[in-house]
Amino acid sequence: MVLYYWEAAPSAAAAGTLLCAPTTASVSKDASLVNRNKLGHLLSEAAPAVAHTLLVCAPTAAWSTSKAASLVNCSKRRSPLLSVIPATWRRRRRRRSPPSFLLLPAAGANLHCGFLGGGLSRSQVVVGPSSGIANGALSEETAVGVEKEEKEELEENCRLETSSERLGWLGGGETDLLASKSGRREALVLGVLPAAAALACLGWCPHPAQALIQTGREKEAAKAAGVALEALKRRVSTFTLRNGMRWIVLQRHNAPVVACHTYADVGAANEVTGVTGIAHLLEHLAFKGTKIVGTKDAAKEATLLEQLDDVFYALRDAKQAGRKWDVDQLSKKFTNLQAMAAQLSIPNEYGALLSRQGGVGLNAQTSQDETEYFVSLPANKLELWMALESGRFIAPVFRELYSEKEVVKEERRLRVENTPFGKFTEAFTETAFPDQPYGRPIIGYPTDFELIGRREVTSFFQQHYSPTSLTCAVVGDVDPTEVERLASRYFGQWEGASDKKRVIVPAAWRNQNGWDQIVHLSNRPIVEMHLPAQPLYMEGYYRPPASSTDAPTISVLNELLTGGRGSRFYKNIIVPGKALSAEAIETFPGEKQPCLFLLYAYPPSGTSTSYVAGVLHQELEKIASNQVSSDELVPVKKAARVGLLEALGNNQGMAKLLCQYEATTGDWANLLTDSAAVEEVSPAQVQSCASLLFQQDNRIMGHVETSLSSST
Repeated sequence: MVLYYWEAAPSAAAAGTLLCAPTTASVSKDASLVNRNKLGHLLSEAAPAVAHTLLVCAPTAAWSTSKAASLVNCSKRRSPLLSVIPATWRRRRRRRSPPSFLLLPAAGANLHCGFLGGGLSRSQVVVGPSSGIANGALSEETAVGVEKEEKEELEENCRLETSSERLGWLGGGETDLLASKSGRREALVLGVLPAAAALACLGWCPHPAQALIQTGREKEAAKAAGVALEALKRRVSTFTLRNGMRWIVLQRHNAPVVACHTYADVGAANEVTGVTGIAHLLEHLAFKGTKIVGTKDAAKEATLLEQLDDVFYALRDAKQAGRKWDVDQLSKKFTNLQAMAAQLSIPNEYGALLSRQGGVGLNAQTSQDETEYFVSLPANKLELWMALESGRFIAPVFRELYSEKEVVKEERRLRVENTPFGKFTEAFTETAFPDQPYGRPIIGYPTDFELIGRREVTSFFQQHYSPTSLTCAVVGDVDPTEVERLASRYFGQWEGASDKKRVIVPAAWRNQNGWDQIVHLSNRPIVEMHLPAQPLYMEGYYRPPASSTDAPTISVLNELLTGGRGSRFYKNIIVPGKALSAEAIETFPGEKQPCLFLLYAYPPSGTSTSYVAGVLHQELEKIASNQVSSDELVPVKKAARVGLLEALGNNQGMAKLLCQYEATTGDWANLLTDSAAVEEVSPAQVQSCASLLFQQDNRIMGHVETSLSSST
């Protein structure tokens, strides 16, 4: 849900002010209102009463981007509150009558009902980039960049008949809806409520997070949010298999689909010196199948793979010893064996099996702290996923290992070696964490990667992949009892090759601040590189891990600095033109161990990275030396609550969060307490945390200067 607030300028009817609280930006009447980040902040600010207002509610993401519909001055009174129901909503309810556009007046105005296409002129309606709709026809200018189907549906919406029967509950009289003395906040609240009621009559119920943004009523919204979270608790169930493997099930029966997420408590930080990149390589190999999936003849293939490994290690030794003739002979033999093994494999059969059965979004990702595997399926294909998922962890076959190494090498060339900022970020991280796990790149070093064979991969897998290191979440149209039965059938007999137990226990979560774990150096080096790229300034401040008691405060601090158009960086740096961009990353490059609060900015033309560094430091000094107001924290805390509620509407997102919190904190319910912890953060805590974080001896800096050659 996107909210737009339009205040007509008293001096010119064609001009207006788009309030994106707490910033303002002037736009013309014919300008398209683009999506404004954190517009929900608007509803939490009191202001004097205004006579001319327009509210546009676009309940789909498509209408909140470049294709957003911005309708202004839709009545001669020039003071409507307008709720727009887009064509995409209507498409899901074709058997019903087409939706109407509801026009509700602002403070002191009279009720007016009308329909788009009912005699409104081209100058009264603006859709998209400076174009309009007139008499049910979508103009060619508006059609540019709009897909054919969307154009047809927009035109159909424009041909709605003017009929008061569809809105008979509103009545045809001129009712004084809002008292003229109402302020902006009250006007918006009272104006949205009838619109919401109309949408409910038409069969559309807003998302709880959308309702929270709409009304701005903190107490009522908090109560509704609490109800939603309590309902979530009742629908979540957990169980642990006898081998220690944890499972979380969230029932959501609104659609016959299910999201499956596997969290492996192993990442690049678990690697040792000399074998970097192996965790990421294992993620790739997990899709290569088993003795059943991905092969034409398992026995013959196994023999060839053993021969291939023997030749690989012999070739590796020959290269290290400098025996050129042996290298040439072994290289030819290695190539021939690879070709023979490839003839017995079925490429991508694992993914093809899931895809043919309706699976979507099959993928995986590796970070410093974990590796995650996920997919969404029709609910009746859950057992298929169980069978395939258990197979690739209980009895994997690392076929195509050496060809997949070439794929990863190309990935490194693409992301690091051929990307200026990739080189810089790798150097910056190495300098920030010398001789530490977080200082090594996830994708690995080329010299290490060349030495990795099947023995190293198998050893790493057996050490770090076991029932106790995996956590699975199943979210969707499922029965928890059936999930447990299937999990026991397919994973219950797995004991794993390692006795490794979980390191993180519930007692370790938020019981200390963790600042004493950070090593402060008096003279940290500055990373400077000259690259064929735009100038960039980057700096990092060492912070405790995510398990710290100060982590919620750091989250609030991050939102205050970079949380959209109401943030300090945007108002004080971006708007005045002191930087082209200024962003922050709350935890980098991981979060289980002490890490960085990362900041980076692009200097404007004619300035330098040193200049933008000074600009950032000024803002950081302000927040560290002066206490923030309670009012400034209100939208930040509300955004945290909204973010959690929004996550409830996404199966895959919820599966990811449930896995992460269950695996790293010991209890998935900490997901809910985290949100509550953010809301309890005080202004004094923010200042105290900022003063600890933004210290000169706690900072590492990096500069990228433009050069025609990529010399460091």
